[in-house]
Amino acid sequence: MKRFLAYLLRWQLSTPILWIVVRQLGSGLWQTVIANLIGGTIFYWVDKFIFTSKYFEVWYYKENGKCDNCGKETEVRRLVKTPNYDRISAKPVFLCIECSKKKLDELKKRGVNVIGV
Repeated sequence: MKRFLAYLLRWQLSTPILWIVVRQLGSGLWQTVIANLIGGTIFYWVDKFIFTSKYFEVWYYKENGKCDNCGKETEVRRLVKTPNYDRISAKPVFLCIECSKKKLDELKKRGVNVIGV
């Protein structure tokens, strides 16, 4: 969700660029194409940061899954990556909400910076 909100904010930051270019060149099709190319050139780097940054947590979810800890069949989730925690190549362990909260508490005690969902 945090990554999505950052992306929406980034998208709004492109509005002034689009407005300035279209205002100066007119509002035809080619002027809009030029404005989008300029915006894409600028915001490519911002988008790259948003979608590859270690600043944002990465979670995997399954709507109907089995908790690998308690066996409960419900929505399960897995924390994959956060600034000082990387389990991308580890064996996937999906946990129910209750077990996940316990795991997050353990990680926080170990010094892992986790916001949690």
